[in-house]
Amino acid sequence: MDGLTRRRLLAVGATAALGGCPALGSGGEAETTPLDATAVTTAVSGPLPAVTEPFPVLVAASHFDRARRTVRSTLADLPDPLPTDGGPDEATRTLVERSVERARESLAETENAETARERLGDLRDARYSAERAASTWAFATDELSREAVRSRGITLERNVDSFREGSTIVGDPGDPVRALLVYGIVESLAAGAADAATPEWDDYERAPSDAPTAADAGATRLPDARAVGKRAGTIAEGRARLDDARHVGERYRGPLTDSRSLEATVVDARGSLTATLESRIAVLPGPDASDASELVGTDASDIGRAVESALRQLHADARYLADRDATADPASDALARYEGIATADAFLSLRGRVADGESFAVDSAADLRERRDEAVTAVEDALAASADRRLARKLLAYPVARMASSDASLRERDEPTLQRAAVSDQARYYVEFAALARATPDAVDEALAALDA
Repeated sequence: MDGLTRRRLLAVGATAALGGCPALGSGGEAETTPLDATAVTTAVSGPLPAVTEPFPVLVAASHFDRARRTVRSTLADLPDPLPTDGGPDEATRTLVERSVERARESLAETENAETARERLGDLRDARYSAERAASTWAFATDELSREAVRSRGITLERNVDSFREGSTIVGDPGDPVRALLVYGIVESLAAGAADAATPEWDDYERAPSDAPTAADAGATRLPDARAVGKRAGTIAEGRARLDDARHVGERYRGPLTDSRSLEATVVDARGSLTATLESRIAVLPGPDASDASELVGTDASDIGRAVESALRQLHADARYLADRDATADPASDALARYEGIATADAFLSLRGRVADGESFAVDSAADLRERRDEAVTAVEDALAASADRRLARKLLAYPVARMASSDASLRERDEPTLQRAAVSDQARYYVEFAALARATPDAVDEALAALDA
């Protein structure tokens, strides 16, 4: 609290330099005078902690190379340039050209990817765009049928089912955290592949009887080249996800010298973390709570837009994570429960601070800088204090990326002044993620205890 007070005093002293206006009232952001855009830019400038989500396997260069070759081979099936006389209409040609361009852009982005996770994602994006272009053109030129695309989806679905049935969590019993993180990745990739194999209700593959409403069932939707191409692209991306899941699992298991089944360990951890999360949810406001007084439990009508939004989001996220049913993916489930515990604790802690009268107003550029500084410090402290830095990174990588997005959004406004409401809407991420970071070390301890690590 001393550090917080010191930063607040420094922020007040810097208000004039930052161009902000002092708060009127108790933090409700009632004053409508806009904030100077230059002062706001200054407030959100400065480095953020370098936090990436853990990816505890080394992807083989040959795996990346195969993925690139698949994309280039798919693009090679297209005429270059596309003929302009006869054949598909101009709208279809434009879609194909744009998809080809996106595939090439995604391929180029793989060269600058900072992590293996990012590079794999770029390659999957390229795979989707390349196949969408090729299949759109092939269907439009009568070289591909929708039945052939449907068959690809069925094959993918069978392959995913076979992979999942044969998958079991193994690892070094001395490091169950690594196994949890690796199989969280594997399960997530396989789940994404399964989703890609299954048509959406409004996809061309669905029969009218599958539509969710009578109105939809009465509608006629004939497949066109664009619909077939999109479906084929989705299936191709799903196949890439399955390839990645298989490769990650193999690269993890290969070097293990003391490999044992950790399935029971992770399943038991899921159960323990579920019980802990449920105990947290029991003391949260009900699921329908939405305004400040319901969320805080006091007369909090003017707590400020940023903190009210942060509380609302933390409350909703905690309940969402708690309401997730157990699936066939125990590692993913356990990680979701871990995140839910941290989120619930973040809500309870932030609510307590608000109820105690602490202000999180964003009435000036100085206030904005203080909110951001608090978030940065909280993330740095959480990484340093957590008993397992990998679990902390798992939880904090997205918040840091989202704060970077908020920084950019506020810096890139092409206006001389910014409305306080717009600034507060971005500042709420700093408030929300500062609370989440403060809750991280205890949540890490809960996860480690559940794993007996």
